[in-house]
Amino acid sequence: MTGKYMILINEEAARVLVTGREQDKELAGVGWSIIGSFQTWREAYERARDIADERDYILEWYLEEETPVPSN
Repeated sequence: MTGKYMILINEEAARVLVTGREQDKELAGVGWSIIGSFQTWREAYERARDIADERDYILEWYLEEETPVPSN
C-alpha cells in the first residue's frame, strides 16, 4: 500500500470503510479486505462512495479525517 488512506470492504456486513488509521490494517483478515489505497482522503472517499452505491453497502469514515470541500 502506497497511499495514506485505505478503502476496506466487508462483504458479509455490506460495509465500506475509508480510513487513514494504520491500526485499521489489522481488520484485514477478520472479515475485511483492503481493496485500495489513495494519497488523499477525497480520492479514497469518492471511490468508496462509488463502490457503496454500486453494491448498496453502508459507507463509513472517521469524521476527523474528512477533508472539507473548498467553497468558491
